[in-house]
Amino acid sequence: MLLRCKNKKITQRRQGVWLRDFVIAFLTIGFVPCFLNGQTRLDSSHVRIMSKVRLAAAVNVADSVSAFSLVNWQRELGGTYDEANLQQRLSDLLAEFARRGYPLASFRFDSVALARPEKDFLATLHLQFDPGPAVRIDSILIRGNKITKRDVLARELPIQQGGLFNSDKVQSIPDRLMRLGYLQAVAPPQLAVDARGRYLLDIAVVEGNSNWLNGVAGYNPGDERQKGGARRGFVTGLIDVKFGNLLGTGRQINARWEKRSRQTQELALRYREPWLAGYPVHLSGGFQQLIQDTTYVGRRWDFTAELPLGQNFSASGHIARESIAPDSLTQIRFNLPRSSVTSVGASLRYDSTDDPINPRRGVFYMTAVETGRKNTLQSGARKKFSRDKILVDLHWLLPVWHSQVLSLAVHGRQVKSNAPPEILVTDQFRFGGATTLRGYREQQFRGSRVAWSNLEYRYLLSRRTRAFMFFDAAYYSGFEYTSVSPPQLDAVENSVYAWGIGGRVDTPLGIIGVDYGLGQGDPLTNGKVHISLVNSF
Repeated sequence: MLLRCKNKKITQRRQGVWLRDFVIAFLTIGFVPCFLNGQTRLDSSHVRIMSKVRLAAAVNVADSVSAFSLVNWQRELGGTYDEANLQQRLSDLLAEFARRGYPLASFRFDSVALARPEKDFLATLHLQFDPGPAVRIDSILIRGNKITKRDVLARELPIQQGGLFNSDKVQSIPDRLMRLGYLQAVAPPQLAVDARGRYLLDIAVVEGNSNWLNGVAGYNPGDERQKGGARRGFVTGLIDVKFGNLLGTGRQINARWEKRSRQTQELALRYREPWLAGYPVHLSGGFQQLIQDTTYVGRRWDFTAELPLGQNFSASGHIARESIAPDSLTQIRFNLPRSSVTSVGASLRYDSTDDPINPRRGVFYMTAVETGRKNTLQSGARKKFSRDKILVDLHWLLPVWHSQVLSLAVHGRQVKSNAPPEILVTDQFRFGGATTLRGYREQQFRGSRVAWSNLEYRYLLSRRTRAFMFFDAAYYSGFEYTSVSPPQLDAVENSVYAWGIGGRVDTPLGIIGVDYGLGQGDPLTNGKVHISLVNSF
């Protein structure tokens, strides 16, 4: 028995249409009722004729795409009949052809033949397969960029002009461009063809603000009960400015100044040159100076080369030079020598988060290692030691229900040296405060081995606004001077935690952040308030 129906073109959008026609074809020859559910009944005796579907495909392809003739159509489409499964197999085939450069491939339903070689009926579908033309991108149109130069965006695309169409690469374009940080939106790319048969990839973008200002200010009141006279209050604060797209070239400049206490302040400058000489290698250099109370001044220079490895991975290497200049009293009281370190390091980074400001899903992971030689000078004696560091960061974002997101971040730091047992205070890692351990003062803790985690349950109110509950925990160990006169060095190991609530609110002034954290053992009225402002311009 052979049924021949009208030619029905089967694309990824029309799979359900031809299956309905397939049902109607059986109804016209009296097989009722007919249910396409894998247990198909075609007459009153409930005969199962769809126990197997065999596909006989007449493949009409050109020699240039003869690889399609090697497809095992029976393996791909044959087997026990199930409507949803058959649609999925057809969709998978069309998606695979789109990845090979044939996004216009389609099947055409020709006929169905029924046979009963044994107990069960056998239905054979006859489909015509049309791969369509091999699509090469003749031109790429980028629209909406008023400041950013076209070449700056085009070089970030995973597919270039003249390249063979690949659906996976084309679908990844919005995410890749959004990670640049200076675009507000990227529409899904559209494939168009002109009258001459040339293919155009149309990409529409909306530019956002590429410059950022992050500011935090605080005031510590004086203490009139201080022995030896009242102490005046002082201002603490942070100003972090980033120019993320200088003159539309993608170049970046960062400047950061922070005053943590009355006599502690930090200055940092950084410049980044993307795509050096047109190659996908990004170079950056930075300078950092820390004035730590009245004890020492630390300076650091570094140069970094970054190499992208696919869509989400990147690797980098750096060379750095650090110096520590303590005052004469500190050298004696805390056994802190004048020193310098030359080091090299490497890091591997993975980032699949979907938004740099208010992400909903994705994973960020970074591992960095650094090794160097440290030269010290104390009491006229020079010594050399090794110093090794390892840093690990992991941030996992999981959407759990509608606009609710579970965020878990874990960070670890360790420094080792073959110097005497203690790791000098200048080499230890400091943490605490708004960006690490909320509910405590900025950089309240330090150690040679530290770890902290931040668990948040977020409710996303808008694209830039969220409210959350958090629980932070930390561990640190190292050596500290518990007595100055005479100097006594003791091992310290401790763990702390904090909890609280917070939010980020998008306002005309920028994104205002407020966190209220309670440290370990703090009453409800004795929490720490962390306030920040992130503004783009």
